[in-house]
Amino acid sequence: MHLLLQLLLCIPLVVGEVLPLQPDLDNIQMTIRRSASRGDKLQVFHSIWGAIRSDFATDTDKVKGLYSQLGIFVRDEVQCSSGSTGQSACELQQEVRRHLRSLMAQRLANMLNAEESIQTYGMYIAASVEPALVRDILVHAIEDVYFHRPLEKLVQQLEQLYADRDEVSFRMMIEAQLALFGRYQSMHDNSEAFLFNVAHVVSKIRSHHMYASVDAGLQKRLEAMGKRLPPVLGLLFDPQGFCLLSRSDREYIYTTITDDWNYGLNGRQVFTWQKKNFTDSAGQIRAFVQEQHATPLFTLRSELFKWYYFVDPSEGNRLAALRSGSPSSSTSTWSIAYVEDALIFRQRELTLCAAEKFDDVRRLVKMLPGQMHTPPSDACQWLPVACAPPK
Repeated sequence: MHLLLQLLLCIPLVVGEVLPLQPDLDNIQMTIRRSASRGDKLQVFHSIWGAIRSDFATDTDKVKGLYSQLGIFVRDEVQCSSGSTGQSACELQQEVRRHLRSLMAQRLANMLNAEESIQTYGMYIAASVEPALVRDILVHAIEDVYFHRPLEKLVQQLEQLYADRDEVSFRMMIEAQLALFGRYQSMHDNSEAFLFNVAHVVSKIRSHHMYASVDAGLQKRLEAMGKRLPPVLGLLFDPQGFCLLSRSDREYIYTTITDDWNYGLNGRQVFTWQKKNFTDSAGQIRAFVQEQHATPLFTLRSELFKWYYFVDPSEGNRLAALRSGSPSSSTSTWSIAYVEDALIFRQRELTLCAAEKFDDVRRLVKMLPGQMHTPPSDACQWLPVACAPPK
């Protein structure tokens, strides 16, 4: 006879109404009597747990079913402080919880290491247990994989936890990003690529339509994480855009409104303006991730008329704005680095810099060679700032 059935037959139960108890192990219906004493019921739970550990230790569904029923028993019939029975019940509940957490965290960690899709399993976790245990599972899974996966890749993998239009998985994805960033901080690590990707995902979360429905506590924790990122990255990914001042003279990049550029008459000229620290709507820029690599590749768009910046190789690698059409991958895609409070924009072996004067009030902006050292000269460092609001 099956071990679990033998165990249950040894437990004295008084006559009364039958109450089914999950989980159903190999189609054996577990029952206890409503009129059984709390001590007898607790003995049943101990017997079931012993059988699961013996024969089904890796069966997540069975462990989860027992954990769920124990939770109901502790909630409705005993309190942790109600003598030896209550204390024993809560100790058993915590023991089962630790085992369930280990099973779920290990499975999630294995999938992350194998680069498998985690969306379906993430939804299973989120729907199976309470939020506190979900958070615990995420923390332990991330601890398991932290030294085995590139951190910037982990940021991208954990985004997969969100299933389109599912609020529970959206919150779980946020919890996962918080757990990863918390681990990063506790290890005192330093990875520019990781911080770029975290800043990017924080921006996407904040601008997502579901973010408004996230509970205030979780929002507060995400906002606190955002404030611990380098401020320069927060500005780079700001959905409202930013303006750029050259570090060398604090002149700002702007797109002209009327000056056509000789690019098939399909461009507008771009300069810096000599007035120090001045910004207006002609300088508002947004950065968009074009390709998701360890460090993302970006396109840059002048927001006044939604024109993308491009580099014209035939004109000394001058920066201009494309009035229509799609930006070219070779001339409109930038890698971006940062040093302290400044951004550095590059294409191939060229770096975006404030160049020679065009006239008394404007300066050319060009891609220049020989600035691949870090940091480059001040003329090739750009300070992102909030643009002056339109009047």
